[in-house]
Amino acid sequence: MNKYFYYLWVSISFGKLALSLYTMTITLTIYSITHSATLASVVMLVHVIGKLLSSFVFPLVTERTPLKKILSMSLLTQLLIIALILGVLTMEFNQVVQLTFIYSLIGLAGFIDGFTSPSRMSLIPELVEDTKIGKANSLISTTDQTFALFGWSVGTIALNYYGSNLVLIVSLTLLTISFFSSLRLKATKVKEAKKRPKWEIIKAGWFILFSKKNHMRTITTMDILEGIASGIWIGGITLVFVNEVLKKGEQWWGFINTGYYAGSILGGILITLFSIKLQRNLIKAIITGSFLVSILVLLYAINNTAWVALVLVILMGPFYQLRDISQQTYIQKVTLDDTLSKLYAAKDNLYYLIFALSVFITGLISDYMGVVYVYYLAFLLYLTSTIFAVSSLVSVRRVG
Repeated sequence: MNKYFYYLWVSISFGKLALSLYTMTITLTIYSITHSATLASVVMLVHVIGKLLSSFVFPLVTERTPLKKILSMSLLTQLLIIALILGVLTMEFNQVVQLTFIYSLIGLAGFIDGFTSPSRMSLIPELVEDTKIGKANSLISTTDQTFALFGWSVGTIALNYYGSNLVLIVSLTLLTISFFSSLRLKATKVKEAKKRPKWEIIKAGWFILFSKKNHMRTITTMDILEGIASGIWIGGITLVFVNEVLKKGEQWWGFINTGYYAGSILGGILITLFSIKLQRNLIKAIITGSFLVSILVLLYAINNTAWVALVLVILMGPFYQLRDISQQTYIQKVTLDDTLSKLYAAKDNLYYLIFALSVFITGLISDYMGVVYVYYLAFLLYLTSTIFAVSSLVSVRRVG
């Protein structure tokens, strides 16, 4: 690994920790101001809508601007927006006016954040040797999960003891470190882009996602199926399962969430150790990860013992990581550098749409059929994803 990757790694890690602390703080602050769970939940909704809108603009920006510059400018803008939110929170306003300002800034922060993620992931192949891309993705993913666990656990304690303003100041400090780290990245030049219609630029990433070339259509179909299944880990669904099936309280809800992060961290470490071997069998690793997750989800659904559920969740972590890291590495290896950022923008866009659908479907099933059927559906979707992938590969080999 060269020093430029480590600068990117620091930028990603500190930036995501800052974002998790900021999101948690704003959500709880809105709740304390309004005493409304609905208005508090709107924080994440507004942020995601902002990111969704930016995914249509991002491909146009990449035509003329280096990814390094996009990343640095988006981090600096987020820094200024969170500073403004802190300022609004410390001033005395009419509550309606104050909330309007805060939600507007949250939406703008989400829009800017939509430029950050695809820029970071697209820079990895440019900064890392081809044989070490898998290791780089493993290191980043492991740090993500570690910082997420740290942010949501320590962040809650910090909020209770020190208040929202200090936690937001910590977020600003972390974002500052992330911003200065991004400035140290090796400059990437933009190839002279041909003049094309804007719609053609926007749809370029979507075209790659659903292309038969390099199994991209198969991977995208798996993403859609498994994205709907991912609704089982929405906080509300997990809490209902813990209460109604495991017959435990909120403490065990925390244990289950912590277990998931712990398993993911363990998986990331293992994949880092075996990254070179894994990189030779990426497609098999994607399919293996999906299949074993499907089996573990089924066992989780039919079980009603809390400690067994905890063990199963910990075991799921490594296989989720196996699937996700392998997919990330495969996409970065088979996609051209000048189209990779557009692919990630389309992929993010698809993720937000599927996530919204997943929230709706899982909530509906939980309310009208029972929460356990949400997990049965997830098992079927993961299994269908695996079967579809295997059958697609067999068909390709026959044609070949």
